[in-house]
Amino acid sequence: MSTETATSFWKSQAQYPFAFTRRRRIHELNYLVPRLARTQGKRLLDLGCGDGSLLECLLRLTDFEEFHGYDVAADLLRDIDPRVHTQVYDITRPGPLPAVDAAIIAGVIQYVFDDQSVSALFARIDAPVIWIRSTCTLLDQRETVDRDGYASCYRTVPETHALIAQHFTVSSVDRVYPDEIESAHGTKQFYFEALRRV
Repeated sequence: MSTETATSFWKSQAQYPFAFTRRRRIHELNYLVPRLARTQGKRLLDLGCGDGSLLECLLRLTDFEEFHGYDVAADLLRDIDPRVHTQVYDITRPGPLPAVDAAIIAGVIQYVFDDQSVSALFARIDAPVIWIRSTCTLLDQRETVDRDGYASCYRTVPETHALIAQHFTVSSVDRVYPDEIESAHGTKQFYFEALRRV
């Protein structure tokens, strides 16, 4: 089981591979847009933005003026709206990130198996508020998948909370998607809202 497998999977994507993401988008927007509206500032980072479809919605639904979309898959970034500043970025080797007023890290950290690498990524986030969506197991300990060229690490909610809390104060943990569009494999999507410690 490896982060390398997950990274290779995503680097090879020329289009977003999961059709269910479209069905989930409206629920995600209903969650994020009112929270982003309360954010002071104009700069937004989507780290792990994929094909930019979330950012392109937020371009039209929020008052942010500067948008950054970073992802490991260069081919997914290719056709994003040119108003979004894009960059290929490998979260397993985190480099500098722009200072922003809010950041979204959605559906990314489960592809990094090493907790220290996730913590190193969070340490680089220069934003007063972040929203992290992660697939979490409902079991008592983390689950891993590594087969057919795909790999993922499903941490528990407390494990994910503890990782974020190394750098941020978690202010809420929410389910965003209804059960009928969640995984049938015993995992659920959780959004963690967190504030940078001062």
